[in-house]
Amino acid sequence: MISHHILTLEEINKLTEQINRDQQLLFYSYLTQRKETAIFIGQYIDGHLTAVLAYFSGLSFPAFSFHCIDRNDVDLPSLIKFTREYIQLKDSITCGTILSNRDLELFQSHSLITGTPQSFLTMKHVDQMKLLDSDMGEVVGRNDVLEVMDFLQNGDMRFFTREELEQYPYIGVKVDNQYVAVGGYHFYGSLLVEIGNIYTRPDYRGKGLAKHLTSQLTSLGKELSTDVHLGVLAQNLAAVHVYERLGYEIMAEQKIVDFKLGM
Repeated sequence: MISHHILTLEEINKLTEQINRDQQLLFYSYLTQRKETAIFIGQYIDGHLTAVLAYFSGLSFPAFSFHCIDRNDVDLPSLIKFTREYIQLKDSITCGTILSNRDLELFQSHSLITGTPQSFLTMKHVDQMKLLDSDMGEVVGRNDVLEVMDFLQNGDMRFFTREELEQYPYIGVKVDNQYVAVGGYHFYGSLLVEIGNIYTRPDYRGKGLAKHLTSQLTSLGKELSTDVHLGVLAQNLAAVHVYERLGYEIMAEQKIVDFKLGM
C-alpha cells in the first residue's frame, strides 16, 4: 500500500542523522538550513519510508531535493503526482534539482528530465595551509545589496536569494567604485557552511580575484564550522583547479538537472 504525507519535525530530525553530508549536500541543506521553509513529502510503502521529495519556493525557479531510501520499492510517478497536486504547480513548469547518477536514471526512466544534465562537483576544504592570506575583498554593506543582486543576476547566477545577501557575509572587489568580483555563501551556520555565487566580471578574469575571494570566504567560514563546502560545474576546469590549489577536494559528482512534474 502506497501513501504520502508531509514529514513531521521529528521525522526530519531523524532523517538528518542518517544523511552523509559530503555525498548529499543539497538534501542535507534542506534538512538543516531550509528546514523551516521547505516542504518534505514522504512516500511510504507498507508503512516504510521509501523516498522524500523536498520543495523550496525561495529561488527564481521551483527548487527540489530528492532522497531515495529504497530504490527497489519507490513509486516515483505517484510521488510526483502527489507533490504536484499538493503544492499546486502546473506540470509544464520547469523545476530544478541535483541528482546522483542512480537517481538521474530513475527520473529519466519516467521521462521527467528536460534538457541536458550538467555534471556538478561537491568539494570540501581539507588543507588550511593552502589558503591565501588575503584581504583583497571587502564585506558588502547593506546599502550595496541591490547592486550586488544586479551584478550576480547579470552574470547569470541564479542560486541565491535576497535573504542570503542580507543575512550572510558577502565579499566584493571594487574598481572605480564598481563591483568587478563578488563571492558569498549559500549557507553560513554552525551546521553547514557552503560558499557560493563567486562571480568575476569577464574583463577582470585571469587576475586571481576569485582565488582571493575564495580564500577569504573559506577562512571566514572556518570561524563557524570545521567543514566548509562549495559546488562547481565539472566542466569549469579552471575553477576546479583553483579550488584544488586552495586545499579543496572533490567529495561527490552529481548532475544538475531540469525536470517537469508531468509524467
